[in-house]
Amino acid sequence: MRVLLFLAGVLLSALGFLAFRAHQDHLLLQGGLTLGGGFVICGIFTFRAKWHGIAGAGLLAFLGTLRTLPGAATGSAGAATPFMAAAGAVCLAVLVAVILTLRAERLRRSVEKLKAGD
Repeated sequence: MRVLLFLAGVLLSALGFLAFRAHQDHLLLQGGLTLGGGFVICGIFTFRAKWHGIAGAGLLAFLGTLRTLPGAATGSAGAATPFMAAAGAVCLAVLVAVILTLRAERLRRSVEKLKAGD
């Protein structure tokens, strides 16, 4: 999971730079660096507090998905629509991975608790 967070962070930061080069819009650069930097920070958090970093990345991915996909789906982002769609796809992939990871951990803890009760 940690590798996915670092990869998503670097990818979104690079996407922000590409969007800035293509359209000279500072808001696209700021958004890419903010979202990408947030994923990198969550990845760093996983070294000391694994589940806090993963949960933070899930929240960040949820907010990133809500921010990017509606604009990309309707085309209201204008020329930046492909960049918004790519950022939304990355956020959605991280969100799905976080949900699956948290569900697997919940199942593992439940099984462990049941085995300890016997």
